[in-house]
Amino acid sequence: MKMLSATIKDLESKEGENRTLIKIVERPTFILKTREGENRAVSPSQRSISKKDADISSGAPIKIQDSMRTLSVCPEMTTCIKFMDENMQLCEGPLDYLHDQQDFLVVGCIGAHGVGKSTIMSLLTSEYSADIFQVQDLSHHESDMNCTTGIDFFVTKNRVIYLDTQPILSGSVIDYSASFDQKKGTADFANTDSNLELQSLQFAAFLFSVCHVIIFAQDWFVDPNLVRFLQTAEMLKPSSTTIMDQDYVEYYPHVVLLHNKAELQDFMPNTINKMKEFYNKVFSNSRLQTHSGIDMNSCSTESGLNLFLIPSRTKEGDMIFCESEKSLVEKLRRKIHGVPRNPMTPSVLTEKTWYHYVSKVMDAIKKSHLSSEYGRLMP
Repeated sequence: MKMLSATIKDLESKEGENRTLIKIVERPTFILKTREGENRAVSPSQRSISKKDADISSGAPIKIQDSMRTLSVCPEMTTCIKFMDENMQLCEGPLDYLHDQQDFLVVGCIGAHGVGKSTIMSLLTSEYSADIFQVQDLSHHESDMNCTTGIDFFVTKNRVIYLDTQPILSGSVIDYSASFDQKKGTADFANTDSNLELQSLQFAAFLFSVCHVIIFAQDWFVDPNLVRFLQTAEMLKPSSTTIMDQDYVEYYPHVVLLHNKAELQDFMPNTINKMKEFYNKVFSNSRLQTHSGIDMNSCSTESGLNLFLIPSRTKEGDMIFCESEKSLVEKLRRKIHGVPRNPMTPSVLTEKTWYHYVSKVMDAIKKSHLSSEYGRLMP
């Protein structure tokens, strides 16, 4: 009995010691110190899980910072650069100014020699800098050379890409190539007029494929040959299936019929109504978007004809019955920026993928059987 009582007391004392040990271990200070300690042994699975949790918790802000850093890396433009040369070779310089985002607008301008294409584009970009696109001066008139050769490029902070093109149907480009390009033989210039028209049509068809808005500039109303030129360029425009090898997309840009250097009588209601009647008949069967509401009315609808008049700069003081040039340019800029942007391809394009799409469009135009056949049948 004495032995049993002794063993029972020993057991009770041991249990008491264990209880005290357990109590000591359960103290919150020791538990928290063990969990937060740096030398605590952690299994590989726990280590990987904790690493994933840390990545997930910090991944979103890192991605946002990376994207913001990517946007800030691209330098801001202060003047235009070359986008495509007169031989229709694409330049790589604009890639440095393009972002990897989808919210952008492409505005191109075409027209004959001396109608003021570069002036209009400089007015549209005047909020960033003056005379971004070079305009003609006395030296260009004396040498009979074009101020713009190929296509000039400028992108704004609001991600609007402006493309200013060389004059259509201008013999200066062919004369320059014939005089200074040694790679071409004299046989290539046997029919200068045909080569000139075909090259201009290729430039126009190219813009019809890669621009959201096309400004067709004229300095008087109206040259039927230029209207026929637009219709032919629409016919030669390649389809998206031959470029992207995907689902078919029927894409046609918005076309703004802009009359530059307009006089006072051009702003009269009767004259404007005659212009609208003529253009409505000419483009009645066209698939170009000529009725997008880009006009001079303050509250126009999408069904309005895209007709815009800019007054003559030399006689702006005489324009007492119409708006000033600054007010009209601001209205034109605002309406162009608000135009619906239809998808060019089945897949959504970013600025950088648009540039690669541009390269494919140019290759398709150069290899187009329709263009070569049209050039062969030209008189």
